[in-house]
Amino acid sequence: MSIPEVVIQVRVRGRHPWFYRKMIRKPERALPAGGIVRAVDRDGRVIGTGFYNPRSELALRIFSPGIVEDASAHFVRALTAAFHLREQVLGLPDVTNAYRVVHAEGDGFPGLVLDRLGDAYVAQLSTLGMQKVLEPLGEWILQHHRGARLLLQQDEDAAKREGMERVPRPSPVAVEVTEHGLRYAVQAGGGHKTGFFADQRDNRMYVRSLAKGRSVLDLCCNAGGFAMNALVGKARSVLAADLDEAAVEQTRANLSRNKLRADVVHADAFDLLRELEPGSRDLIVLDPPKWVRSKDELEQGLARYRDLNRLAIEKLPPGGLLVTCSCSGTVSEESFLRTIADGATQARRDLRVLAHRGAGPDHPFALECPETRYLKVIVLQVRG
Repeated sequence: MSIPEVVIQVRVRGRHPWFYRKMIRKPERALPAGGIVRAVDRDGRVIGTGFYNPRSELALRIFSPGIVEDASAHFVRALTAAFHLREQVLGLPDVTNAYRVVHAEGDGFPGLVLDRLGDAYVAQLSTLGMQKVLEPLGEWILQHHRGARLLLQQDEDAAKREGMERVPRPSPVAVEVTEHGLRYAVQAGGGHKTGFFADQRDNRMYVRSLAKGRSVLDLCCNAGGFAMNALVGKARSVLAADLDEAAVEQTRANLSRNKLRADVVHADAFDLLRELEPGSRDLIVLDPPKWVRSKDELEQGLARYRDLNRLAIEKLPPGGLLVTCSCSGTVSEESFLRTIADGATQARRDLRVLAHRGAGPDHPFALECPETRYLKVIVLQVRG
């Protein structure tokens, strides 16, 4: 049985996989939400195979440029390739047991991310189409990793938009994550994202390389990853802070687990920076939560990024280093750099950019879908 066809009402140029409802000609007969379709443009040119959901404003998500008759087999092959990239090409099991296995369109899975955290695999789901093909993927993982535990999370806003059948949020699973010689107690499936920020792994190591002899401030410290890597990198002193009391306790527990010592406080990042003695910290890490979730929040979120970076820049001495992050996908790197520059202007300080960084290679972004590149990490030095 051939799969149904939908027609995109424009001549398609490029290979971006997303098409909005207003761009698609209404099918002659109703098609099931989340079903698989063959997409052609107005000239009849085949665009590929994708998930079609007329309930959603983003109604068509292409997952293959060819015609796919057996979706289960297609995604099992894609999952096999995703594991091969992480395990064989990147060699991640040699340095950690926590990494992203599937990064949405970066691996050809619209609306699915999958993180390995120890022997737990936590999936975050945001499309109805992917929900319909999950079962064979779970079976493949259980065959590939004996004893694995599978947890499924749904994005609540996406579930409403997509009309997904709701699944109960799973109880978190306690696991130990190892990364570059450090050990973390993690509640897989709990807390922020999937339970651990695997995307910052390489940046934590970068901070380790910068920290020798410096006095470090790790703001929005979450599990204490930057703080602990700074200590391993022979920082002179480390202060970690978070507004989330659970994150503060987790950081203290992880320090103890690794026999490391740092000052850890429950504090608002803005208040702490305002009260900080100028020049007392010469390496500041800013890793705030996702402040911009949609275009409606962009202006307010950018103002928060600007003010936080301004406060940090004001307190750094000449030669001091700033590692500043944004995980808001709606904020482009260009906008983030401009926002940091605005903060530096307000602080009346000159800085130079030492590095543009992002998530590790286990978070590959699709060249045709730049939205899959969300994490921005800018490393700067105060010139004066």
